[in-house]
Amino acid sequence: MISVQNAGAGLVASLFILVNSVAGQTIEPRKLMGTINEESSWSPDGKTIAFDSIRSGKLNIYTWRIETRELKRITTTEANDFTPEWSPDGKQIAFVSDRTGHNEIFAVDLNGGVPRQVTKDNSDAIHPHWSPDGQRIIYCSARDNPNQTNAPEGEVYEIYTIKPDGTDAKRITQDKGINTYPNYSPDGRQILFRKVLGEKNSEVFVMNGDGSSMRNLTNDPAFDGWPRWSPDGKRIVFGSNRESKTDYEIYVMNADGSSVQRLTNLPGRNTSPKWSPDGKKISFDHAAQGECDIFTVDAPQK
Repeated sequence: MISVQNAGAGLVASLFILVNSVAGQTIEPRKLMGTINEESSWSPDGKTIAFDSIRSGKLNIYTWRIETRELKRITTTEANDFTPEWSPDGKQIAFVSDRTGHNEIFAVDLNGGVPRQVTKDNSDAIHPHWSPDGQRIIYCSARDNPNQTNAPEGEVYEIYTIKPDGTDAKRITQDKGINTYPNYSPDGRQILFRKVLGEKNSEVFVMNGDGSSMRNLTNDPAFDGWPRWSPDGKRIVFGSNRESKTDYEIYVMNADGSSVQRLTNLPGRNTSPKWSPDGKKISFDHAAQGECDIFTVDAPQK
């Protein structure tokens, strides 16, 4: 790891608070850093956030210690490394890299060592997420249709799981569609993901761990995506443009798709929400006017 604690004011900005009122609830999105940062992932202890940033000229993986503001660079490749995901034991981070010439899943030991290649799909493999027991990584891949220009709707992504050592890849979805952003429920029995149904219609779906009983949770003509389970498995957070053609906001709903609640009111594109391990905070990407950074907001408490 390379410490970049003295990154300078241009890279690490002071925290500030934006206060908005949404449906009678006061929320306080908090900006964490001050450069182009995105795709947050909370460490299991909730004290550190991993993210990708283009501050070095290429996308690389960094970690940010929330209390001490310590910033560490995890990967140092001249390729692009992005969308980090902590392992449940906090010892590894899985991520996507194009260092082979196309996107594949890699993992790196945070105690040191060279990132190792997990997938060898020879096609786009993206959106890794660990199973709760750390024994598998779920991801989506275009391996079944490497020539995406000839695919229906322009793309085909199926959901797979694989062991962290790169063995025993198993295909979960079989519908030759666009199935992305998969993640396991806290008990490992269900898989949440995003499915594209049309040019402007993306929905949040859930299925059993073996791909059975697939069902639509959002059922909205807008673009819903980036779903994540709450730590207790009772709620789901996601991003959507259902109230605007241009802006995306963060929403929370029950695990069965009921009681949808809008959480943010920030002009721009608010996506990729992630719950903190204690369920009290939600981080998300906020992009507006050519800039992107990571914000956190208090999660609604029942």
